[in-house]
Amino acid sequence: MEQTRLGRTPTLVPTIGLGTARYVGGRGVLVRGIDAGLRLIDTAESYNALGDEPGWAETLVGRELAGRRGEAFVATKISPRNLSARDVPAHARASARRLQVDVIDLYQIHAPNPSIPIAETMAALERLVDEGVIRYIGVSNFSAEQLKAAQDAARTHAIVSNQVRYNLFERAAADEVLALCRSSGVTLIAHTPLALGRFEGRRGARTLLEVCRDVGKSPAQVMLNWLAGQAGVIAIPKTDRPERVPELAASVGWELAPEQRAALDGCAARA
Repeated sequence: MEQTRLGRTPTLVPTIGLGTARYVGGRGVLVRGIDAGLRLIDTAESYNALGDEPGWAETLVGRELAGRRGEAFVATKISPRNLSARDVPAHARASARRLQVDVIDLYQIHAPNPSIPIAETMAALERLVDEGVIRYIGVSNFSAEQLKAAQDAARTHAIVSNQVRYNLFERAAADEVLALCRSSGVTLIAHTPLALGRFEGRRGARTLLEVCRDVGKSPAQVMLNWLAGQAGVIAIPKTDRPERVPELAASVGWELAPEQRAALDGCAARA
């Protein structure tokens, strides 16, 4: 599996990891992913695939990674309503317990909360890094303006990532956000990188299928390769099917021809 530096840190992460939004588990997908090199596992305290149990997905991830946690890079997110200085440490420690990790590798603000000053949240997160509860700080669903404000509020530990919805057909992150991430050494983590598999009839779908035919790869592989081929971008597709893990892992290790990438670049108007 190809790897890239996380932000400006010395830590290497795979260009393709696994997301767990709407993940139901129980079929060994995460362990098989680790075996295939997809060792970045992303979840959130708000992901509840079944029922209303707090942190259900984190508990599931912790259980499924038992015995393999040392091989995984585990990322999770704190919900916007929990970003006060009082709530951040309690929620981080609760996430770590559910994940069964001593340290959360990447702790991300799930989305901005304009009612809580970002400086208050960043200070609380930086204390957690100093205390060894989390390794790195990230954000999610932040616009360029919101990311810049969070960066300005950081005093001792840089923001290393911004996780946003970004795929071949949905490119709201393609201009200002991606440009700021690159210029400031922030990794863009593309969630929903396969557009939930809903691309038939969309602008550029025919081009995608033509490229798939030419390179002998599946749509998922071409879409992920298109993302992974961009500087500073990694992707976290989700699957509940263990047989799909090798397909996802084989999305990298090869390159699209320049004319194929150019054709894919034109698949959707930039938002």
